[in-house]
Amino acid sequence: MATAPNLVVAGDPGVARSLRETGRFSAVYDAASAAELRDLSKSGRVGSPAAFMFAPGFVEDLPGAGVAVLANGLAGRGFTVLVHGYFAERGDAFAPGVHVIGGQLKMSDLLALFGIAGKPPAPPAAPPPAAPPPAAPPPAGRPPAPAPAAQPAATGQTSAGGWNQSPAQPPSFAQPPGAVPPQAARPPAPSAPAPGSQPWPAPAQGQQGVAAQQPVPGNRDEPALESATGHDHDAMPAQPVSNGWPGPQQAPSTALVRAEEPAPALGRVIAIASAKGGVGKTTTAVNLSVYAARHLHAAGRPGRVALVDTNFQQADVARYLNVESPTILDMLRSNGSLRAENVRSHLAHIGDADLFTLLGPQDITMADPALINAMLYRRIIAVLRQAFDFVFVDTPVAELYHMTFTDLVLPEADAILVPVEPNRVTLEAARAWLSAITMPRHSRSGGVDPEKLSLILNRARADVDCSPEDVMDLMPGWRFVGMIPEDLEWTQAANNRRLNALQIGPDLDVTFREILQFVTGDPVFGQSMATQAAGGRGGLLKRLLGMDPK
Repeated sequence: MATAPNLVVAGDPGVARSLRETGRFSAVYDAASAAELRDLSKSGRVGSPAAFMFAPGFVEDLPGAGVAVLANGLAGRGFTVLVHGYFAERGDAFAPGVHVIGGQLKMSDLLALFGIAGKPPAPPAAPPPAAPPPAAPPPAGRPPAPAPAAQPAATGQTSAGGWNQSPAQPPSFAQPPGAVPPQAARPPAPSAPAPGSQPWPAPAQGQQGVAAQQPVPGNRDEPALESATGHDHDAMPAQPVSNGWPGPQQAPSTALVRAEEPAPALGRVIAIASAKGGVGKTTTAVNLSVYAARHLHAAGRPGRVALVDTNFQQADVARYLNVESPTILDMLRSNGSLRAENVRSHLAHIGDADLFTLLGPQDITMADPALINAMLYRRIIAVLRQAFDFVFVDTPVAELYHMTFTDLVLPEADAILVPVEPNRVTLEAARAWLSAITMPRHSRSGGVDPEKLSLILNRARADVDCSPEDVMDLMPGWRFVGMIPEDLEWTQAANNRRLNALQIGPDLDVTFREILQFVTGDPVFGQSMATQAAGGRGGLLKRLLGMDPK
């Protein structure tokens, strides 16, 4: 049974007034800006259930409070959220739960989105009964029989013509759809919109009908919107009613549908994660992304690699790359918009590596989880997927219930690289962690597929009582894709914040290419950038890692 929600219209008081006058909502509020919306939320005036509409006039006057951030956050908390197609056209990316609407919207469709059954029109009055034929003349001497008195039909009964003699009572807003009388399913076509009566003005640039949603993480399909009244879409009038959204001159639509566009090829997301700190997670993320960016640049694919530091409370990527800005906070302070050009303009570019990176906050006191969280990074990565071939993600320590891990890394990463060290205690902890995250109950959408996981033996040394063979024995069933030896030059480069300037030797060149070729599947990593031959190192590594040498 649908309940009329409290409606908040953000960005257009005229729309709020028009919808308030319909009497269909428990209450209608308007907020011109993010600041007013915040104040309205704090006031406690908006009761439950609540729904939200965002119009093009909405002012994004608070850092981190753009329409995309607000709409996605509200939808994630279970509210019904509608946004005008203008925001999608400017490049904002919205979660599947947000209804992105443009062009012409009928009031019945709007009410259906909010789960409110519309009022059925009264059926036309039945024609008066035809006069009975004249009776035959009575026999002589007998008076004529009096005509029978007309009996009015009872309310709700049908006459011989099949129409109600009295209008059906409209269902209440909370009445289930099945209570609507059958004859109310096909209302008469309404008149054309009256000038100035549309509740939602179109933006200055021309609309393109119903706006298609931006790609979202996971490529989850969302079913087309259906009328909440239970009527067929072809029973809706072809022309927009007087309070529909204006759109371009085009053939009228008979249903509210989402525009279908071919999905673009999306970049691959590679996360580097570990349940323990100090195993070289960030240095591995930096070195692999720098190497991949240089390799693609040399292959004629410049600027196709990005690195995202999601460890926002211990953001060390900036230190290793010796760069300070811009950061994710600068992006939020600009206007909070997640359109592609705004995200890209806030990526630091490492020129000698041709790597783009989104840095975390420099100051830990500014890393407010209310602003910077897994949901924000999911939206950002959805945008970066469209612009880059590979998006590397440095993560916080992947505690089993850490929100960044459960809500970002597990569901969004196409591949997860797990660095481990030749330390028996560390390896036993890593084995338990890997078993836990692949169990279905430890992920919101089910356990992570073990095929996503690949291990890297980091800081391998010959003088410790834990050889590569011992590591394999301690981690049975888990796939190793590379071994990085302990290296003095690498340690010095990390300490001096110049990992991006480090020139790796042929051994590491082979190791990095093997790792990247496996997790990306891109044949570009099948050929070395180095001019000298890699010798027999590749076969040795594969033998050490239990892989068949080529």
